[in-house]
This record gives sequence, structure tokens and C-alpha cells, in this order.
Amino acid sequence: MLKFTLKLLAFVFVTHNLVWGQESHSHKDASSHRGGLHFSHPLITESPSPDTKVRFDYFFREMDSEDEKARESTVRFEGEYAFHQAFSIEVNIPYVFQGPDGGSHESNLGNLELALKFANLAFAENGLLLGSGIEFGIPTGNDMKGIGSDHIVEIEPFLNLGYRLKQLEVVAFTTFGIPTNLKNGDEAATGLGYNISLLYHFTPRLQGLLEFDGEAALNGEEEPAVINITPGIKVSPLAESNLQVGLAVSLPLSSNTEFDTQALMSIFYHF
Repeated sequence: MLKFTLKLLAFVFVTHNLVWGQESHSHKDASSHRGGLHFSHPLITESPSPDTKVRFDYFFREMDSEDEKARESTVRFEGEYAFHQAFSIEVNIPYVFQGPDGGSHESNLGNLELALKFANLAFAENGLLLGSGIEFGIPTGNDMKGIGSDHIVEIEPFLNLGYRLKQLEVVAFTTFGIPTNLKNGDEAATGLGYNISLLYHFTPRLQGLLEFDGEAALNGEEEPAVINITPGIKVSPLAESNLQVGLAVSLPLSSNTEFDTQALMSIFYHF
């Protein structure tokens, strides 16, 4: 599996360099959200366009844990730096608090995520952005507390596309998660995930979103796929500022669920 992953990573880099070399040299290098074809960042789905930004998220989940009502809160920092309008590096650092109502609570750092994101600008003039990349889940969690993992390394290559038509932005992602460094008794499975985002610019300072995300195990015990729907909004509270605030609520559409309800608040600042 490790050899397969290394070959896949090499393929992503080679393909990107070939496409980059075929793109028009009229594109200016840019380490910000300006230049090239840019997509406004959705709330659940990742943006297909490389950005330089910082983001702070707060997730609140309610879920049934046997006969108890459990709650989970996650504070997450995301930082992304675009070395070029076609390439960026991103890091996600989550801290998780969880426990039943009225009971003892656990907290711990979740799994740190490091991602390399590539974009193909060949069709940018037609409003189409194709992309690929790879994400690494680093085991900074705690298995005893049930928050992340302290040994499983997840390798997740992905493909994406973004299409912009006037005020509408459509983004689609598909991911292939490969858990590695497993121990006896681990139930981690290879998984296929997807995200779809529809974002509409009602005004220069107000955006509406409707997002879908889901995942399915490709091995291990057969379980129904997880599918969620998330309506939300993003607003720019300050005129002529790169600061944005997002609010959303996620609800499960499938019988197999990760939560009963999820609320999300995000703060973005693009450089």
C-alpha cells in the first residue's frame, strides 16, 4: 500500500508539472487569492483554487451514544499558503472536546492534517478549474480517549473540479482514504468520500450555500454510506475587506450517521 501511495504521489506531481508547462505563461505568479480563477471557499467542501488564508472553525455536534445524548465540540485552525496560483500547502489543527450531557468530558488534540493542492488552469477562461492533490492524516490524537488516533497514518489522494458561471460556483471533490500503520484490532477501513458544493453570490457581501458530503467504506464490515446535507451562508461584515464569516447546519440524510445535528461557524481571512 505504501508503494502504491508513493507511485500515486509521483504521478500527481508529474501530471501537474506537465500541465503547468502547457499553460499560458501570461499568468502571473501569485501567492494570494487574486489572479487566475478563484473560488470562494465553501464551509464543508474544500476550495479547488489554491489560496493564502487563515481560517478558524467551531463545530458543535449532538449524537446518540447508546442511551446517552453525547456532545462534541471542535475548535480548528486552518492555514494555507499558495506558492503559485496553481499550488498550495495547507495544514489543519483540530482540538476536540467530547462527552455526554451532565457527565465527564474528554479533550485532546485531534489528528493533524497536511495537504498538497494542485490546480490546472488550462480551462480557466471557460470558468473551469481541475485539480488534484494528496492529504496526510498525522496521528496526533489519542485512541484511549476516542479522539483521533495515536498511530494510524491516513493517506488520502483526491481529485476535484470547480465550475463558475456568473454568480454560481459549483465544486466537487472525491477522496480515497487509505489508513496505514494499523495494529491488531483496528477497525479502520479504506474509504471513498465525496463533497459537492453549490454557492451563489446574492450580493458582493452575501453568499448562500448548499453542500452535500458523504463517505462509504470499501472494505471491512459492510455498512450503509453516510450522506449529509448542509445549508449555510457566508457574509463579509466589513466593506472592502477580505474577512468573511460563515454559518451552517448539517443534517444526516442516511440511516448511518456520524451525528444527529452539526452546527458550524467559520471565520476566514484571505491575504
